[in-house]
Amino acid sequence: MKLKKSLQTVLAMALAFAMMFTASCTDLSKAKEGDIETISAGDIDIEMVYVEPGEFRMGATAEQQGTNPNEVPSHDVQITKGYWIGQFEVTQEQWETVMGHNPSLYKGKDGKAEPKLPVTDVKWSECQIFVNKLSELSGYKFRLPTEAEWEYAARGAHKADGLMYAGSIYVDNVANYKNNSNGLLHATGEFMPNKLELRDMSGNVAELVQDNFEKYKDSLYVDPCIVTSDTLPHVARGGSYISGQTGVRTASRESIMPDFSSMTIGLRVAMDAVE
Repeated sequence: MKLKKSLQTVLAMALAFAMMFTASCTDLSKAKEGDIETISAGDIDIEMVYVEPGEFRMGATAEQQGTNPNEVPSHDVQITKGYWIGQFEVTQEQWETVMGHNPSLYKGKDGKAEPKLPVTDVKWSECQIFVNKLSELSGYKFRLPTEAEWEYAARGAHKADGLMYAGSIYVDNVANYKNNSNGLLHATGEFMPNKLELRDMSGNVAELVQDNFEKYKDSLYVDPCIVTSDTLPHVARGGSYISGQTGVRTASRESIMPDFSSMTIGLRVAMDAVE
C-alpha cells in the first residue's frame, strides 16, 4: 500500500513538473496577432502582445481631428516583421527591480512606489539600458518600439477600426488625460483596451520610442526606424495625463530632447519576434 501511494505521489509530481515545463516553454514562433504571453526577466514578468506584419496609413489620416503639422503628410508604412509590444506601460516596480532605483518624482499618495503606477522621469538613454538588461535577464531581444510599430499597434494593426483614440471614439473610455486625471497618474490598465488588448496607448504617460524626431515625407516607408544621433530629439507617443484630447490621439507625436525627463514621460517595451 505504501509503495502504491509513493508511486502515485511520484506520478503526481512528475505531471505537475511537466505542466510547469510546458507552460514555461510556449513556442513563441507560432504566435498569432493578439496573442498575449508573459515573459519572465529575472524577478519581473512582462505581458507582451504579438503584432503580425502588415501595412497601414500613418499620421494625420481622416479620422484624426485636430491634427498637428508634425503629423502630416500621412503616408503608407510597411512593417515586414512581426514583433511583440508591452500590453502595459512599464511600471515603477518593474523599473526599480531591474535598475535598482525609481526615478519617478510621483510615487503615489504615500510617497512609496505603487506596483502598477507607470515609471516616469526617464531619459531615452536610460531606457536603452533598461531594455538591454531585460534582454540579458530574459534571453529575448527587448528594445523600444519604433515609432511606426507603436502607431500600428495603437491603431489595432489588422484589427484597426479607424478610431481617433487607441480603442474608442470616446476619449474618456480609454485615456487618463487632462479632463479626467485630476492632474494625477493612474495605475496602468485602468481604462478600456484597444482591439489588441493594449492599455493606455492614449494618455497616462507619453511613451518614448526608438526613433529620432523627423518630419514625415509623402512616400512609402518600409520598416522605418530613424535613429541618426543620440544627441538629437527623439519621439514620445500617446500623450499624458496632462494632455488635452488632441494630444492623446493615435497620431499624436512629441519631440523630446534625449537628456530631458519629466513626470509625464515613461515607456512601453517591444521585443523582437522569435523565429
